[in-house]
Amino acid sequence: MEEVGRQDPRAVAMVEAALILEAGTAKRFDRLIVVTCTDEQRIDRFAARHKLPLDLARKEVQRRMAAQLPEAEKIKAASYVIDNSGLLDRTREQVRVVWAELQPLAIATR
Repeated sequence: MEEVGRQDPRAVAMVEAALILEAGTAKRFDRLIVVTCTDEQRIDRFAARHKLPLDLARKEVQRRMAAQLPEAEKIKAASYVIDNSGLLDRTREQVRVVWAELQPLAIATR
């Protein structure tokens, strides 16, 4: 990420990782974005992505969620929260708002 910053001082680097808080690495990042949705949506989306029956997807999602902090704790630690449980256009609008806030911060921290 430092190299990207040297190449483009206006760059915003993002890392997608479910266990940043659990691993204790959140301090390495300037901001934390938590994306939420309902448990049923997680299961449905996981099943669709991996082409699994819902019962198997449910077990796997529950296993993964058990290894993570509760969502309320993640939200409490977040700089930004994006609710991905509604319409795609609404999620996109939330992403645009966060992006608009992050870009000037990237410039200011260089």
